[in-house]
Amino acid sequence: MDLLRPRPRSAPFQLRALAMVAGAAEDGLGPPQRALLLAVQRVVLATDQDVETLKPIAPDELAARVDGSAQARQLIRFMVVMCLADGPPSTGQISLVSAFAAALGVEEPALKVVGHLAKGRVLRFRLAFLRRSHVRHYLRNTYRMSGGILPVVQALLRFRGVIGEDSATASRFRALEHLPEDTLGHRFFHHCVDAGLPFPGEKGGFPEGAIYHDVTHVLSGYDTSPEGELKNAAFQAGYTKDDHDFFVWLFSIVLHAARINLLPFSIPAVPGLLGRGRLALDILRELERGSALEVDLGDRWDFWEYAELPLEVARTRLGVPPA
Repeated sequence: MDLLRPRPRSAPFQLRALAMVAGAAEDGLGPPQRALLLAVQRVVLATDQDVETLKPIAPDELAARVDGSAQARQLIRFMVVMCLADGPPSTGQISLVSAFAAALGVEEPALKVVGHLAKGRVLRFRLAFLRRSHVRHYLRNTYRMSGGILPVVQALLRFRGVIGEDSATASRFRALEHLPEDTLGHRFFHHCVDAGLPFPGEKGGFPEGAIYHDVTHVLSGYDTSPEGELKNAAFQAGYTKDDHDFFVWLFSIVLHAARINLLPFSIPAVPGLLGRGRLALDILRELERGSALEVDLGDRWDFWEYAELPLEVARTRLGVPPA
């Protein structure tokens, strides 16, 4: 998922539209929305305007000022994120974004999915979101690694604690502890231990096809706190190459900014998180940092080919820029 920078003549008009969506939040323009507007200005738009003084913009006027379909789609995606900056979207926000999307000729699946929340259709939202999320990558990878549907089902049941350990798989991951301390594999081992994460093969452990998410934590350098998850997910979305890359990023926004839990276990809920410090700015910079990778770690990437490499060598080979 690449970040596209609009021409200077287009950027102020895009900012006006984003500010309209931000201001249509249930509680108006709050610290999370302001922080996200500031981050978009600095990282994407290269503008420096007081959002309080911006005039509204009509959808047709915006459409005349946006260059190309890729720019238009990116703008609508930022609007969707703005809708979730501090809780579920308001009906006013979804109506605004829908009008802008229609004028721009953008059909963004995430807009329809998130729109369920504004109407209180939480179950429909959950089902629609999970159908498009990176969970399908986890299952696809696990199928490829294990060679059949039965091991995938067993891995899911093991993740939910229904069946016992796969000792062969679990032992292979536990053995990473004995690699030299500077290797990617050793760092991954301690990342899981420090975060209290069971290994694949253990009861409660993610399927093996999902480990690239936590390997990404090691490569990006971020922990599993809500702030770390938001930055790591942006980095992961940056290197994701398929058409559902946006949902990788949106997953963490839904969990930690909108505070809607899509997971089968509890997670911390921190109101106003995007408005704290420079988090919103860091998130967009991590999206750009992740896009520098030429490899999509969620698509046929083999962790075991890199496990014994020193972490910095692995980062260099994958093209991970410094934080």
